[in-house]
Amino acid sequence: MKEFEFFTKLETKNQEELLASSTFMKVPAGMQLYSQGDICSTILFLTKGRVRVVRQHENGQSVLLYYFEQGEQCNVNFTSTYNSAPAVGTAIAETELEGYDIPVELIARLFVEDKEFQKFVFDQYTSRLEAMATMIEDIRFSSLDTRILHWLQSQDENIVHISHEELGDIIGTSREVISRILKGFENNNIVKLSRLQIEIC
Repeated sequence: MKEFEFFTKLETKNQEELLASSTFMKVPAGMQLYSQGDICSTILFLTKGRVRVVRQHENGQSVLLYYFEQGEQCNVNFTSTYNSAPAVGTAIAETELEGYDIPVELIARLFVEDKEFQKFVFDQYTSRLEAMATMIEDIRFSSLDTRILHWLQSQDENIVHISHEELGDIIGTSREVISRILKGFENNNIVKLSRLQIEIC
């Protein structure tokens, strides 16, 4: 927990209680942390890796809500746990993860009593709202091929290991549409395609 900026600003007794109550965990890439509709029982504070949070439609398609990474915490997870409410999305580990699970009883008390922790939580909500506002703007004003290209270019590596179905879930369209657009990119020497891999030229 010492990796989080808010930790050193907490009262000493709260620091000690967080350290005593936190459970260190590792999660393999590809694992679902929780599914849409679940009621979460603990809150994950991520110290390593990246998580994708998606909203699933009844037709089976999904759309990306946001990512969260090391030093962050998931708003869907927090809201579900804090309010004992069904999660409004599904969280998937994009990479191997490390972090700490914290019991909701402690988090609820800290949220009420400690202004530094409260500020951290609200900062997370602000970040998520900005990300979702950008996503809505992109859906409204950008074409699918532009959104796909921007997403590919935003990745850390030139070679992205992902299936067309997974990319469709992130962008919010079908595998068939993703495959057609990527094939057009390949024909124009923008990408090179192979199984579960997209290389940006």
